[in-house]
Amino acid sequence: MAKKKVLMTERIHPAGHAILDARDDIEVVIAEDVSAEGLAKVLPGVHGIAVRTAQLPESVLAHANDLQVVSRHGVGCDNIAVDHLTARGIPVCIASGANARCVAEHTMTMMMTLARDLTGQTAAVREGRWSDRGTFKAKDLYRSTILIVGYGRIGRLLAPLCKAFGMDVVVADIKLDRDLAAQQGVRAVEDFRPELPKADFVSLHVPLDETTRHLIGPEELAAMKPGVIVINNARGGVVDEHALAAALDSGHVRGAGVDVFSQEPPQEDHPLVKHPRTVLAPHNGAASFLALEAAAMMTAQNILDQFDGCLKDEMIFNLDGLQRTS
Repeated sequence: MAKKKVLMTERIHPAGHAILDARDDIEVVIAEDVSAEGLAKVLPGVHGIAVRTAQLPESVLAHANDLQVVSRHGVGCDNIAVDHLTARGIPVCIASGANARCVAEHTMTMMMTLARDLTGQTAAVREGRWSDRGTFKAKDLYRSTILIVGYGRIGRLLAPLCKAFGMDVVVADIKLDRDLAAQQGVRAVEDFRPELPKADFVSLHVPLDETTRHLIGPEELAAMKPGVIVINNARGGVVDEHALAAALDSGHVRGAGVDVFSQEPPQEDHPLVKHPRTVLAPHNGAASFLALEAAAMMTAQNILDQFDGCLKDEMIFNLDGLQRTS
């Protein structure tokens, strides 16, 4: 029996490896070099790719002459030449929902850390500035308003968490599930911009594409309520980072939680990196024990399902494009 070759650009949770290793008809190869040149050398003869953060541009994927599926360990696919694969009729799979709850919890953590300036209070204690305790005033979540931009997998889990803290929740999405919004007791709008002046917290959960690049820029930041807290756990390019830094400098934005950057890793002199009113993470919001295990298992299973002809539509990132070209 001819084996299908699967390339893993990076190692994943052992549970994912185990799913592939259990099949006698699968050969797994771990990439030693994820540069464009390194991947180009190992892609000929590969039938499936499991990828985390490695870059897969068209120039690299063109070497994968036998490719049948690319499976992303996560949900964002901006590191993959999706249009190229769609034109070839190749599905790009995602670990749909595997890490959504983890990111929602990560968002709540950032919100509460910033609302109470826990980093500043920690520094005051460590530096012997106990007398500064009177300068810290917490921003309440209770009876505040949060605007969740993007009512997809993460936004739908974040909304009830915010409700549990007594927050008024507004969700914005161009494709709204109004029935779910009604069930969750949240207000749903298609255009987020009119809601900016009313929101105490703004949390972003949209994919990065040409319609969402710099979705939050100088105009949107200026329209926000003074003292707002902004959370970006989506993609770095969704926010104009220099405009956000300027809004922090002026005090118009109270604090910003940033898990993602337009360039990763960011430069040391990036205006948000050392800003005293930011809480940062190295694009790690989806990295809990449970989320990593679930994402790895889903990444592996999607590859096998494509080989076996039973891949679920909800796992296919480029489903609409594939249907248009078929």
